[in-house]
Amino acid sequence: MITISKENSMNFKALTLTALTVAATFSGSATQARNVDDAHIRLAHAIVSTGVTLKINPAECFERAAYGWYSPANLEMVVCQETAKGTYEVNWTEEDLDTLRHEAQHLVQDCMNGELDGVLGAVYQEPVSLGKQVLGEEGVQRVLEAYSEASDHIKVMEIEAFSVARMNDPLEQVSDIATYCF
Repeated sequence: MITISKENSMNFKALTLTALTVAATFSGSATQARNVDDAHIRLAHAIVSTGVTLKINPAECFERAAYGWYSPANLEMVVCQETAKGTYEVNWTEEDLDTLRHEAQHLVQDCMNGELDGVLGAVYQEPVSLGKQVLGEEGVQRVLEAYSEASDHIKVMEIEAFSVARMNDPLEQVSDIATYCF
């Protein structure tokens, strides 16, 4: 399970997803009222189309200090909204959307070997170079510090996920899901 903790994320807020109740969360006007644009709605639908359950603010969010996580073993993605006070969805913040994009990148990484089995592979040929370009040297260093206990491989996967989330192009991620996950 890949989890970004609030304490360790520095300026990168924790990002991880499990599963959305797409019917209630990302459907039509209800979504618009929750500050979610069409591109992020499409990303949520693409995530769910892989068989991964997307959850928003499950009780587990209040048991751990995380913005979200992607759990390949459970085929779920979780977003813990930063202003949530309970297990119901609230208006989405930029941080919440960033978490969705970050965790979606972990899903794409999981698809790189043709299976959703928790074996993450880089989507970009040079994820660290991408990180330096998008996050800057200091940003890459903050990710490395936040994941100092993780393997070198996971550090690289996190650099890529933080970079892709920062690029803020959910439709590109929808395309990546279609390309690599099916």
